[in-house]
Amino acid sequence: MIRLNGKKALVTGGSRGIGRATSLLLAEAGADVAIHFQKNDQAAREVKDLIEKKGREALLFRAEISNRVEVEKMVATAGEKWGGLDILVNNAGIWSYGEMGNMPE
Repeated sequence: MIRLNGKKALVTGGSRGIGRATSLLLAEAGADVAIHFQKNDQAAREVKDLIEKKGREALLFRAEISNRVEVEKMVATAGEKWGGLDILVNNAGIWSYGEMGNMPE
């Protein structure tokens, strides 16, 4: 297993799906994780709680990933809190068709 003890990570889109799994894996490996999310604060809080149960620190950041000012503030705040970031996982994405059942043919 990879050991990331003492490392600080930021995962965009870190509250659901692949981002959630990545956030939890990083924490399992010993990293503290900053979780970016856009809308679902309940899902983000759940991931934060799971990370903290692993004995790691977690930060939550609500931001519109397409807004440069919000992203810069998120990165700066996490960096100031932890003295820098070691890992960035760019996972945030946009699903423009909504639910899977609404995909065009």
